[in-house]
Amino acid sequence: MRTIRTLAVAAVTLAVAATPAAAHAQAPTAPVAYHGLTSAQQTQKFQELSGKGYTPVSLSISSGPSYAGVWVKSSGPAWAMFQDMSAQGYQQRFNEYSAKGYQPTVVTATGSGDAARFAAVFVKKSSDFLARHNMTMDQLTSANLEAKAKGLMLTSIDVYGTAAAPTYAAIWTPNRSGVKWHVNYSLSTADDSEAFKLRVANGYRPAYVAVAPGGTFTTVWRQDKAGSWFEYTGMSSSGYQSRFNELMAKGYYPAQVNSEDGKYAAIWTN
Repeated sequence: MRTIRTLAVAAVTLAVAATPAAAHAQAPTAPVAYHGLTSAQQTQKFQELSGKGYTPVSLSISSGPSYAGVWVKSSGPAWAMFQDMSAQGYQQRFNEYSAKGYQPTVVTATGSGDAARFAAVFVKKSSDFLARHNMTMDQLTSANLEAKAKGLMLTSIDVYGTAAAPTYAAIWTPNRSGVKWHVNYSLSTADDSEAFKLRVANGYRPAYVAVAPGGTFTTVWRQDKAGSWFEYTGMSSSGYQSRFNELMAKGYYPAQVNSEDGKYAAIWTN
């Protein structure tokens, strides 16, 4: 674990909302985060939060399946969420909703081969984007180069498959401010810690972190200003809850959470 603080099934359709955990948040407009939910509990949580005007900004499916998420109060554009999809099912939803003017903003997956399961959030908006899944590391590296050439940056990524053969699903969206960004792929805990020190020393902050099968970490780094933040990796479910309680008391809430094989990684901001 580490932290840094700077001062400055068949697919389950969860619905389309015209507006838009953890559920421990006390302030009415504070983000809501949760983890360790079954598919049925995730569906119930969707119904509860979407009915109160919340929108999912982070979603993670891990073996089980088990769900973790972060929602914020929002009155943004129409959106849709789908869970427990096969790779083919995700592609079908992608094709269907792209035709309706939607694009994916979050994609997450777990498992391998035909047993892989996906969940995704689609938002109705028109802008350039790139979305791919079932990628090898080499294919992801090539896609990142393609995205940078198109003025896009990596804004959602998850790792599934197996420890020996990790597979990637990702989304790239417009880099309107020209922010420098970099990706560390599937690093061990020790290598990830070294990369963390190097990136932070050079003015980067973790914007997205994914836990891979086997316990490695893939992190998206951005060289921008984001105020105070914390990142912890390698947490157990109870460890994540403890960090959540500790940081919530200081006014910090998860901006993104990811899990695989019972291990959690998360980024908090205030």
